[in-house]
Amino acid sequence: MLGYVYIFFAVLSEIIATMAQKEALGFTRLLPTLIMAAGYGASFVFLALSLRLVPMGIVYAGSAGLSIILANLAGWIYFRDQLGGHQAIGILLILVGISVVATQS
Repeated sequence: MLGYVYIFFAVLSEIIATMAQKEALGFTRLLPTLIMAAGYGASFVFLALSLRLVPMGIVYAGSAGLSIILANLAGWIYFRDQLGGHQAIGILLILVGISVVATQS
C-alpha cells in the first residue's frame, strides 16, 4: 500500500511542478522556477521509492496516465485551457488502460 502512496505523491509533485513551469514563463520568474525544480525532484524521489514496492509497469502506467489526466484538469481549472471531446475521450481511454494494467499485474 505504501508504494501506491508514493505514486500519489509523485504525481502530485509533478502536477505542482508542471503548473509552476507554466507560471515560470521560461525561467524568467524565480519562485515558480524554484517550485518547478523542487516538484520535479520530489517526483523522481517518490517514483524511485515506489519502484521498490510496486511493479514497474504499474508505477509508470499509473504515474504517467494520472499525470496526463491531472495536468489536463489543472489546466482547465487553473489556466482556463479548453477541454474538447477528443481530450475527454483520451482521458477516458487512459483510465481504462490504467485499470487494465493494474488488474493484470
